[in-house]
Amino acid sequence: MTLDHKFRANCDKNASQPIRQAHGVIAPVSILVGLVIAATTALAARAAIVSMAPAMAAVYAGVGLPVNLRSLAITGVHVTIVQSEGPDELLITGELENLRDIKTPVPNLRLALRDENGRELYVWTTRGPKNSLNPREQAPFRARLAAPPAGVRDILVKFGAPGDKGLFTESSS
Repeated sequence: MTLDHKFRANCDKNASQPIRQAHGVIAPVSILVGLVIAATTALAARAAIVSMAPAMAAVYAGVGLPVNLRSLAITGVHVTIVQSEGPDELLITGELENLRDIKTPVPNLRLALRDENGRELYVWTTRGPKNSLNPREQAPFRARLAAPPAGVRDILVKFGAPGDKGLFTESSS
């Protein structure tokens, strides 16, 4: 049997060209599919991601997708300076709201008095108004501080860390 070298050469040449073209398309498509899967996962699992890497909460908030792991909100914060015969007193009021459809524990509140540059002048923690809130419940809170330091420009109210005990403490910064 005789082999036709010309035919075999054409067959090999034509057969290998589509395979090379397919390899050139598969890599970019695979990368694109991988990026779409990663982005979808990053959006769908953002609560789990933030629970493992809390710094990611700022990234999500920066793109308009805030993550609230506690499902509690602090709203209507209002600050009043009460003047009396003694030193002035600072009164901070507001409301806590349960955003869930289930009963949710309420952590301590962390209050920080800050100067015009955002530096904390004084920090303390206080207990929430209740130990837990029922589904969609709101509860008012109050905190007082006698003789606040000079230079206070704003007050930050947020939920305290799990180890906060509700005691008055000064900021070390």
